[in-house]
Amino acid sequence: MSLENDKKAMRGSKRRTTMHDIARLAEVDVSTVSRALADSPRVTEETKSRILKIVQDTGYVVNHGARMLRQRYSGQVLVMLPSIAFTYFPEVVLGIEDYVQEHGFSVVVGSTRYDREREEALAQQLLTGAADGIIFMTGTIPDLIKTYPSFDRHVVGISRAIPDEQIPQVNIDNYLAMETATRHLLSLGHKSIVHLAGSQSSPTFRARADAYKKTMEDAGLGGHVRIIASEEYSIQAGADRMNELLQDGAKPTAVICAGDDMAIGAMHAARLMGLAIPGDIAFVGFDDQPFSAVMNPSLSTIQIPRREMGMAGARLLLANMDLTKEKPESILLPHKLVVRESCGG
Repeated sequence: MSLENDKKAMRGSKRRTTMHDIARLAEVDVSTVSRALADSPRVTEETKSRILKIVQDTGYVVNHGARMLRQRYSGQVLVMLPSIAFTYFPEVVLGIEDYVQEHGFSVVVGSTRYDREREEALAQQLLTGAADGIIFMTGTIPDLIKTYPSFDRHVVGISRAIPDEQIPQVNIDNYLAMETATRHLLSLGHKSIVHLAGSQSSPTFRARADAYKKTMEDAGLGGHVRIIASEEYSIQAGADRMNELLQDGAKPTAVICAGDDMAIGAMHAARLMGLAIPGDIAFVGFDDQPFSAVMNPSLSTIQIPRREMGMAGARLLLANMDLTKEKPESILLPHKLVVRESCGG
């Protein structure tokens, strides 16, 4: 029977095509088929091409479960984030899922709720083998993880910087992004600009605060620098910090918020105090959430490519877990200032 007839027979058969069948048709060893499907450099491009053509023609489906079992993988990636309530994270997680599912992994999401004990409990999944790797969006790595052999090859950071250069990470240039936002407000004539910041224990939010302060000082406005930090950057936190600011008697002409959620709360609090936006006070956020464009007034913000960040982080983790290759480099994604109604520019 010819090769083409063999392929047709397999397609029409109720029996599942196996890797042994692919090897027989390609006239190679089963191990060569396995390496070709894993895109191993040990297999020539010509052989890979021949094997992949046979796989396509026969309808062979890779059994990821069996592969994970052979390689002692659980097939799961843990995504650890501060809170599932924040609207920033779902788009990032979708990006992670898009990538890892194509490579035979599934995603488990763990919300730490800013609780160290909860972080440690979730981190146990790597030590027990329930998860093959962890994507951190918390900006911290529990000490427990650091007891795991070669732990740095099983974790990556996304969005919130982890203060460890050994950990591959995906982020934007937060310093430059805040400088961009501050310079824009200065260009509109604002001098009294306040920054409602995130936790200053986070390198991400600290970089933004540093950039705001330096940009104000460079403009000769060091005396107007005011940073009001919050451990959370939720809608409620934005409203609370804005109320504190206005009740102190201060009325800045512009506010830069650590996130769009915070900006919503801050803008609501300002309106309740009778302030017009942007007539009395301008606002700029961070993230560019879907709701930012449809608010009234629409929110000017720093756009972060969240889905792309998730996909890049997932790609980085799987590459990092491949101990046959060198550790991948961290990635900086581009940001963009999106100017809308809230800053009057």
